[in-house]
Amino acid sequence: MLSESVFYLGSSISTYDGFIDFLKNTFDQINCSADCDDFIQTLESFLSDIHAVDTNPIILFVESPFLSSISTFLSSRLEASNYILVGFYNEEQSYIGNFGNIFDFVNTVSFNPQFLINKLTNEINNRRKILSLKYELSEFYEIGKSLSSQKETIKLLEMITTSSIRLTSSDAATIYLVIDKNSYSWTSIKGNNYEDKLLKFIITKNTSIDIDLDAHTSTITKDSIFGYSVITSEPLRIDDAYKIDANAEYRHNNYFDLRTGYVTKSILTIPMKDHENNILGVIQLINKKKNASEKIDYKNPSSLDSIIPYTYSDELIMSSLAGQAAVVLENNLLYNNMQFLLENLKKQNTQLEILSKRILKAHEEERKRIAREIHDGPAQAVVNLSLKLELARKYFQNSMTDKGFQELDALNTSVKSTSKEIRAILYDLKPSYLDDGLIKALENRLQILEESTGLKVNFFVSGDDSTIEHYIVYALYRMVQETLTNIQKHAQANNVTVDLRIYETGISIQITDDGIGFDVKTQSKKHQTIHGGFGLSGLKERVELLKGRFDLQSTPGKGTDLIIYVPL
Repeated sequence: MLSESVFYLGSSISTYDGFIDFLKNTFDQINCSADCDDFIQTLESFLSDIHAVDTNPIILFVESPFLSSISTFLSSRLEASNYILVGFYNEEQSYIGNFGNIFDFVNTVSFNPQFLINKLTNEINNRRKILSLKYELSEFYEIGKSLSSQKETIKLLEMITTSSIRLTSSDAATIYLVIDKNSYSWTSIKGNNYEDKLLKFIITKNTSIDIDLDAHTSTITKDSIFGYSVITSEPLRIDDAYKIDANAEYRHNNYFDLRTGYVTKSILTIPMKDHENNILGVIQLINKKKNASEKIDYKNPSSLDSIIPYTYSDELIMSSLAGQAAVVLENNLLYNNMQFLLENLKKQNTQLEILSKRILKAHEEERKRIAREIHDGPAQAVVNLSLKLELARKYFQNSMTDKGFQELDALNTSVKSTSKEIRAILYDLKPSYLDDGLIKALENRLQILEESTGLKVNFFVSGDDSTIEHYIVYALYRMVQETLTNIQKHAQANNVTVDLRIYETGISIQITDDGIGFDVKTQSKKHQTIHGGFGLSGLKERVELLKGRFDLQSTPGKGTDLIIYVPL
């Protein structure tokens, strides 16, 4: 007889008494209803009590006139794979209709009983496979969600043992983890290097008896079942722990059975391997049951008949789960480090927000600086040129030719000077030499400074700038540019020295002048500027953006020395 639960709905039981007798002789249990509401209520009650691991489909035999009445309930309450719907009718009904997800229509007068039984048996087997796969996928999905959200190792391992028991219909599960023999810290076995390792019992779960076991450690040898699995790095299936072949290297330790009255029979042991095949522990499942929800009474010898061997399918499922367990352990070992990194990342994000605001401020200050440069330089020069041109025109109008030509000569000189000043400003805005590297850009900037101001400039270079990223080149150039502009306007210096040193790990720039100098502490408190020009805070912020540092030394009457260092 078939063990599936059967629900029958027909308008007149007496009309189909022969068909009902056939069903009762074919299935273990059948629920008959002549009323649609009663049928739905009975089915609803059954569904509320059904076990989550049950992979047996429900069989529904429904007389054709009732099919449309229960279709809404079935579609809302059951998935299509969870039930097999058979419509039936007698020969007096000529129209059957078209209904979705119906397995077959049976004419109760002329059907072939054996043919129907064979057809149903095949479909039941197919549905069991589908439901079993769906359940396994659901379990793996839930495990995956937990792995991504749960960071407490013990809770994760509890979930792994519980899921292992459900997926394989096991009575018990135990997890051992690999630890270092000296430090007792969690570790893994790489290759055959297991001599300095131990297996530590971590967690167990048993569905038939309630017992707490103390944590303990075991040496890793081939004598034990779990040790053998670890050393060989292979799963081990045993049909009966008390009937192991005499030639096998491993033996069942019956200490737990003697102590508790438990009877270990079928065993499945799976090593927990990471993606590099390093072993972090072992999962051991005990006593696969015919009925997953059954509790085995080990005091009753006949109950042992409910224990069956593990299958190759169980081995595949558990190998996958064991791999996930290995990931859990690796993640946990890294978790504290990750927490530390996350805290640092939060701090860096806060700093980044501050620096972003400083960048916006620096851009605004840069625009203001350019406006001042143009206003104080070319703009004023253009006004003066206009006045000189007007004066020359009046001289020529009044036949004062000599003075007119003198004014034109002065005008020509002013035009050339203004042209140089404009070129310097344009160069500072977008120096083409930046594309050729930091050294070339600074060489040209210092040459322009020397030609336009009369300052004596010394430039020393060591190292190669060909591998420096462009954003670092640009930032360093701007810092040097603004420092030089400040020296030109405020330092009253005669000599400037720029020393550029490029190392594998960083860049150092030292800028020294022999100007009037200033009191760094006093000036920093009052204006946060160097010589009242370029801002100390702005320079500091630019250097911090590059994770660098700077040092400023200055004494009134003895010049200023600035060192900037930026890591690569």
